[in-house]
Amino acid sequence: MAVVLSGRRGGTTHQSVELLGTLPAELRLIGGLAVMCRVGTPHRATVDLDAVARDLAGVHVDLAALALSATGGGQYTFEGDLELDVIDVSPDAVDALVAELGWPEVELTDLEMNVVAHTWAHDTATALDLLAVDEVDGARLASAPGRLVASAMGLVAMKATTVSLRASSKPEKRASDLYDLGRLIETGALAGDGLAGLPVPLRAPITDRLVHWFVDDRGRDRTFRDVRRFDDPALDLDDVAYRVERAAP
Repeated sequence: MAVVLSGRRGGTTHQSVELLGTLPAELRLIGGLAVMCRVGTPHRATVDLDAVARDLAGVHVDLAALALSATGGGQYTFEGDLELDVIDVSPDAVDALVAELGWPEVELTDLEMNVVAHTWAHDTATALDLLAVDEVDGARLASAPGRLVASAMGLVAMKATTVSLRASSKPEKRASDLYDLGRLIETGALAGDGLAGLPVPLRAPITDRLVHWFVDDRGRDRTFRDVRRFDDPALDLDDVAYRVERAAP
């Protein structure tokens, strides 16, 4: 599947796609650029690249050789001040991971659910052919064929389990996660199997959170206050609420 992203020549989108074309194939793209690919329409601007990998140590050497700096912890800086954050996921698949964590006898913590969500998103990523074009004349700027990108539901799972972990000192991160969630839902992430397609340990917790943030009056009011800073394109909370209610098991 091909995804065309428009931007300015030499701009962030151009540089990001150009960089992606050089990165190790083991990386799975997540974060703002992945959301942009999955919503299929204009989305909030994103600066940094985020990815997940299984066995980060195995790709670190290649990444460090390409980067201008590698400060450790999966963080790399490239030419043009582009930053890449790589999260190392569990070596085990989701079923083995949740069993190791003691589920269902032991309820998963917020952090453990986030670990499970990132692992699942890694394992369900699919390949996209990314193409950056000039927003003025449509000229081809850069390409990154066959890049593995988290699915729309993989992104929903990660973001829905990340919001509660955001520190109160970074409300802008919580707001951008909620906005991304709303845009993913608004553009069809919950169609088909939707929430029923999530790993079983995540279904009820993520459903409850989506209902609280987008359907229940009190939570929806706070979500509106959080996401109204992102007005291009504006989020239709009525539509998001309708889609969440329809998809709830």
